[in-house]
Amino acid sequence: MGTFFDRLWIFSGLLLASSEVLGSNICTSRGVSTCRQCLAVHPSCAWCFKEEFGQGGSSVSRCDLKQNLLDGGCTEEGLEFPFSTLSVQKDTPLSDKASGAADDVTQIRPQKLRLTLRPAACYYCHGLLVL
Repeated sequence: MGTFFDRLWIFSGLLLASSEVLGSNICTSRGVSTCRQCLAVHPSCAWCFKEEFGQGGSSVSRCDLKQNLLDGGCTEEGLEFPFSTLSVQKDTPLSDKASGAADDVTQIRPQKLRLTLRPAACYYCHGLLVL
């Protein structure tokens, strides 16, 4: 089994290796070449669509974390960074089972939603997965 110090040494090595993996930038590590691919990598990824961004010999990726792109010279107007939204359009209270006409019964709520999804995103709404 090894001594305590042997196990401590192995644990320290594993911890160091995992911190290097966790510290990497998922947006730049995938080598994407289009906006759609970039936005599908992770919700934290953004795309700079300005033609001149990254030109001039620099190896700056157009797909990166939003703040990295801004720090690298991309403008706020040049960023594509959509986010998913959910808004309730109609939410009539449920009907009392003993009241109302048959055509006036409400059995589900909300009745109408507006859902905007980021590319390749999924959304959980009241326990339902929307793709």
